[in-house]
Amino acid sequence: MRQLNGIDVSFLNMETSCTFGHISSLSLFDANTETGGAGLEATKAIILERIDQLAPFRRRLVQVPLGLDLPYWVEDPDFDIDFHVRHHAVPPPGNPQQLAEAVSRIVARPLDRSRPLWELYVIEGVDEGRTIAQLTKVHHAAVDGAAGAMMLAALLDLDPDARPSGSPAPWQPERIPTDQELLRLTAKEYLVRPEKMVRLGVRTVRELAASTSSGGIKALADLVAQPMPGPVGRMMRERLRAGQTHDPDHPPALPPTTAPRTPFNRPISGHRRFSYTSMPLEDARQVRRVFDCTFNDVVMATCSGTLRRYLQLHDCLPDESLIAMVPVSVRTGTEDDQYQNRLSAMFTDLATNEPDPVKRLRHVQGAMIAAKQHFAAIPADTLQDFTRYAPPAIAARALRMYSRLKIADRLNPPFNLVISNVPGPNVPLYSAGARLRHYYPVSALIDGQGLNITVQSYDGNLDFGFLGCRDLVPDIWVLTDLIHESMQELLHIARAASEPLQAKSRRKSARK
Repeated sequence: MRQLNGIDVSFLNMETSCTFGHISSLSLFDANTETGGAGLEATKAIILERIDQLAPFRRRLVQVPLGLDLPYWVEDPDFDIDFHVRHHAVPPPGNPQQLAEAVSRIVARPLDRSRPLWELYVIEGVDEGRTIAQLTKVHHAAVDGAAGAMMLAALLDLDPDARPSGSPAPWQPERIPTDQELLRLTAKEYLVRPEKMVRLGVRTVRELAASTSSGGIKALADLVAQPMPGPVGRMMRERLRAGQTHDPDHPPALPPTTAPRTPFNRPISGHRRFSYTSMPLEDARQVRRVFDCTFNDVVMATCSGTLRRYLQLHDCLPDESLIAMVPVSVRTGTEDDQYQNRLSAMFTDLATNEPDPVKRLRHVQGAMIAAKQHFAAIPADTLQDFTRYAPPAIAARALRMYSRLKIADRLNPPFNLVISNVPGPNVPLYSAGARLRHYYPVSALIDGQGLNITVQSYDGNLDFGFLGCRDLVPDIWVLTDLIHESMQELLHIARAASEPLQAKSRRKSARK
């Protein structure tokens, strides 16, 4: 039995009738009729054979009575593989739009909290039967992006000839604790909690003091001032913005103003739309080499160009730049449990109000550098520790009240959307001989942010997944065209800039 941490529980608390805490992935495999490939029975056999490596697949949630403390994971004594692995099919011809519609409906259903928090759908009929799709739903309380990558590695093989043995791995179920036992554990925790809170406060002050040279205190001021309404908040933000120009070594951790409102920054419904596309990884690498930036800078600038085009298409591009929240892993490799959320976030300006694509890329690059500097001001694991001390019942009610009162309609959002870039393996993977061709992320939405863009690199491709609220982003497939336009724009400029250098290099080689 293991207690959840505060970040884990935040993904449980966020759930309402319109907001769901699970994250998903859509995997496309070559159909392999000879071995069963990624089909239903082979998939169940692989999971059972490796269940000892897949802790989130075995763990069931146990709530503390009255929400007095954080809940626990327990090894489920009633684990049933047939409940979790399910069969689905799309009608002929099984094109991407039909598959995406099936995905949209499946991810718009919450997971059953009385069972381990995951489901896997084997979807047949894709691409006229030449492809088998697998949609995996796992609650964010159980895994983050890095943990999900570890689960992918545990389920798939590098060897195309690997086959399931048919022998389930041994593991030890646990007895579900009684309410009385949970309350006794809670009482013990409450006795030592004041001491833990004092130690955490001392540690935080020390780390903050040590980071003042890199902007730690200013970052804390930004955290306080950014969401403040009224003239006081506006005055503080103006002073922070003025300070940004005179103090380049201390850029704010958060944008000095709230994000502008867009059509997808409104209260969301419980319905979803999903679209996906791929592009060669080498295109992004070429842009990165020419402009001497990071791979993530290229991805963010491409998403920025896509959002600019989309908002222009709808005649609603704000004068102010959109702001993205970028999830960041804070794993150290020393965690006692690799399947837990070790996650924080950075906020970055997307420069969507900049028409020039190169200037937009440079602006995004500078914003990411500034965000990273202040991300290190206070260690993220210290900030995570504070989440343990919010009573779960109160935190859950606060988030539900935020949704019920439609706060997203009354205030500008702190950020416009989440953009996540997850590095994946650059070699082909297999499931019982069936080759994995693409791995598309299907992330989550929160109230007030009705669009999410997540990209995963895999086997020479960038696989983009776009998830939107069905009511706020009804034309989500348009984004798949616009993302290609944005990348081609940068790629065309990069190739034009590199041609003189290549010609010079060829002349130099010829002279030699």
